[in-house]
Amino acid sequence: MIPYGKQSVTRADVQAVASALRSDWLTQGPRVGDFEKALCRYTGARHAVAVSSGTAALHLAMLSLGVGPGETILTSPITFAASANCACYVGARPHFIDIDPKTYQMSAERLEEYLRVESRRRKVRVIIPVHFMGTVPDVRAYSQIGARYGIPVVEDAAHALGAAYEHKGAQVRVGSGFHADVSILSFHPIKHITTGEGGALLTNNKRIYERARRMRHHGITKDPSRPRWFYDIPELGYNYRLTDFQCALGLSQLSRIEQFRKARYALVQKYNSAFKRIPEIILPFERPGTTPSYHLYVIQVPPKKRQALYDHLFGKGIGTQVNYIPVHLFSFYKRQFGYRLGDYPNAERYYQRCLSLPLFPGLSSSEQEYIIKQVQGFFR
Repeated sequence: MIPYGKQSVTRADVQAVASALRSDWLTQGPRVGDFEKALCRYTGARHAVAVSSGTAALHLAMLSLGVGPGETILTSPITFAASANCACYVGARPHFIDIDPKTYQMSAERLEEYLRVESRRRKVRVIIPVHFMGTVPDVRAYSQIGARYGIPVVEDAAHALGAAYEHKGAQVRVGSGFHADVSILSFHPIKHITTGEGGALLTNNKRIYERARRMRHHGITKDPSRPRWFYDIPELGYNYRLTDFQCALGLSQLSRIEQFRKARYALVQKYNSAFKRIPEIILPFERPGTTPSYHLYVIQVPPKKRQALYDHLFGKGIGTQVNYIPVHLFSFYKRQFGYRLGDYPNAERYYQRCLSLPLFPGLSSSEQEYIIKQVQGFFR
């Protein structure tokens, strides 16, 4: 079976992890700080906090920004549920902004429309745009809207490590903080780089950084004027630490991020070239002036053919996936917040048509040609 996503682990990665395991540090040691510094160098952010998952990074972002009960966060319904769950963790309400049907990302126009009417009544505290698939959304628009209403932006860049866009004549990487107060990354095995499980919070704000760093480690503080053994816990924190050997893997993987990004993009270009003449397939959209870092390759097909195509490819040994079921349609969200079918029509139409084809750096040319042949054959 060809999976729709897969990690790429080399001998150098294994050696890096083995070296860490033979060292004196297993939990948090020097490689954690080294990994955080490497993430900052690569993205251009001032501060990084490595954590146990992208979900943990989102939770820490909410805590660091002081989001709490009675407040609202805004995000896209087309995302993994963590983008909305993080609001629930702190007692806030997740509200969704429907997607742009061309980009599959949060519509900046609908965001503006919502805030014009609801920003005060709903106590909107955070905007969480999602860099779905690894393409770059209209980050400037989100940033400008957030600034206009005094609302911080937390970009969920779990899909987009390595993506970039033009800003004032220069290439700016996603995660740099130019157009977001906080960025979060994920290092799940099918993402661009992996630490097994893991994530990171990036920010240029020292206060946010220091609070996230403290909350990652049970909320513990140390006072240099007190004995070395003494510590205090002024507020409730969590164990969201990433281990030293995971960071060793992350460092090794990060050294190949451009190789991974280019390999994924070459695969995307080959898919696009093969499918562009099939009228029943809608290809991914790339915003001009951006450099995507594809995590997913999503096509849209006629709703009545999506399941048949899924079954056809599965029968031929090709794994595909539906990314994603709109979050507002999950039972918890319908029961807890009263969401229902029809609330976000663009997201729901997208969901009926979407299918993710295999995309990972280790996908061989012959495997991709086989996938293309099977898709083309289905639509003949």
